[in-house]
Amino acid sequence: MSDRLGMFFSGLCFCHCLATPILIIVLGTNSFLSALETEFFHRVMLFPVLAMALYQGYYAWIEPQAKLSRILFTSGCILVITAQFFYGIEEVLFTILGSLTLIFGHFFHLKSEPQKNIR
Repeated sequence: MSDRLGMFFSGLCFCHCLATPILIIVLGTNSFLSALETEFFHRVMLFPVLAMALYQGYYAWIEPQAKLSRILFTSGCILVITAQFFYGIEEVLFTILGSLTLIFGHFFHLKSEPQKNIR
């Protein structure tokens, strides 16, 4: 369940990074779209993404067969956190790469032990 939630939140982050610049170009900057680009909104979106990655990352660290998930969770968290220190295209690229990495980390972790994934 937590891996599915992690995939959902990371996917939401990925969609936000792709859709928001396109919506701003098409619709212009109004108050709703401007709110999607604030630092506060990014921090609020970052919390569940990192919380799910760290929670499932803990289980990936204690499960010996989840080596790929460990690497993906660690890399994804580093990329998403690093994105917070940039602005513009660099931020978008780091966030997209980090989100995709976390999605794959959750996916592979979900597939590594389907019978025990009731957490």
